[in-house]
Parts: sequence; structure tokens; C-alpha cells
Amino acid sequence: FDCSHMYEVLRVVQAFDPSWAAQHLDANVVNALAVVKPLRNMTAALLRELPAYLVATAGVVIDHSEGKEDHSFTEQVLKWWATNGSKFPAWAEAAQIIFAFTPNSAAAERVFSMLKSMFGDQQMETLADIIQTALMLRINERRVG
Repeated sequence: FDCSHMYEVLRVVQAFDPSWAAQHLDANVVNALAVVKPLRNMTAALLRELPAYLVATAGVVIDHSEGKEDHSFTEQVLKWWATNGSKFPAWAEAAQIIFAFTPNSAAAERVFSMLKSMFGDQQMETLADIIQTALMLRINERRVG
């Protein structure tokens, strides 16, 4: 199961964290935002507004140590965007798209549920390549034999 696309999405959406952007954002990351389908047609506008966005993020420090019950990181980022987003409308629109994503583990849980129904308690004793092949066949709704 290849997770490289999701990893790349998670890597580039850090661009919407102003404290990360201040230290790491450049044109290469902006171009890489095209891995997020709704942003593919926006990269030119994001590149045009990049200098203004970088000026606004300079010196921004946001605490990233969010606990399970503590939403301060999220609140700080959203407050920053509410205060500064009008200065770069393409970035603000892209941020709204990114912030609308719902992170969850439903896909991974579905895979584990499939594994349990396919192999039961023998999961740990089954060779990894057999599990991977059987899982891919199940996901793609193909049958052997």
C-alpha cells in the first residue's frame, strides 16, 4: 500500500502554518501544492502573492505543542489567518480549502478491518507478501481462481 502521495500532501500543507512558512516556504513548496487537487489551478496566484505572504509570516512564532484537549495551535493559526488573510486573497482561499480537510484514520481502520476479516488471529503468522497481495486484491475487488 503506497502512502507517498498522502505523505507529500501532509508535507506541503505545512505551508499554511505561518511559523513553518516563515522558515521553510519557497517557490518549490508552492509548486508542490499542486499535489492537492483543488489547489492545482491556484499555484500561479500563490507564487505571485508569495513575497507578501513571507513578509507577513516573518517572525511569527506559534506553539506546536498541542495536547489532546488543547487546541491552542489550531486557534493561533486560525486567528493569524483571520487577521492577515485579506493581504493575500489567493493564499487565504487556499487556506480555507486546506482547513476544510478532515483528518481521520478511517482509511487505515478500514484496512485493518479487512485484514482481520481475511486472516483473523493468524495475521501475525502470515507472510507479509501474502497479506499485501490479498489486501490489494480485496481493495481492487478482484478474485483469485
